[in-house]
Formats: sequence, C-alpha cells, structure tokens
Amino acid sequence: MFKTTTAATFALALALPGAALANMADMDADGDGAVTMSEFQQAYPDAEAGTFSAVDTNADGSLTEEELTAAMEAGKLPEKSGG
Repeated sequence: MFKTTTAATFALALALPGAALANMADMDADGDGAVTMSEFQQAYPDAEAGTFSAVDTNADGSLTEEELTAAMEAGKLPEKSGG
C-alpha cells in the first residue's frame, strides 16, 4: 500500500508543473513568456475581476509560469470554459 501511495503522490507532483507549462503555452498567445490580462481573459472568460490580480503576486501586470503554477496548486484559477 505504501509503495502505491508513494508512487501516486510522486506522479501527481510531476504532473502539476507539466500542467502549468501546458497552460502557459496555451495562454501565452504572443510567446513572450508572460501572460497578460487580455491573454488571461481569453483563457478564463468567466474569471472574476480580482482573479488576475490575486495570481499576479509581484503586481507587475503579467503572469509568470511560477505564478500560474502557484495559483493552480492553491486552487485559485477558475475552471476553464468549454474544455
């Protein structure tokens, strides 16, 4: 049982950063390595007004891969529409 639980936990830990990378690539329309408010709104049209600001922890007006990963892990991102 311990081996199964450990393996599942390890697999989940590996999957989370990969999911963030996929989201980053999908959301970063211009490929500049950051997600702007308009790119975020395209990905999450149902997001509440303060969601972008809450995820943008350094308040620089764009989201990094690290900010998106942290937001995903903390459950701060809304469900994506249509997918």
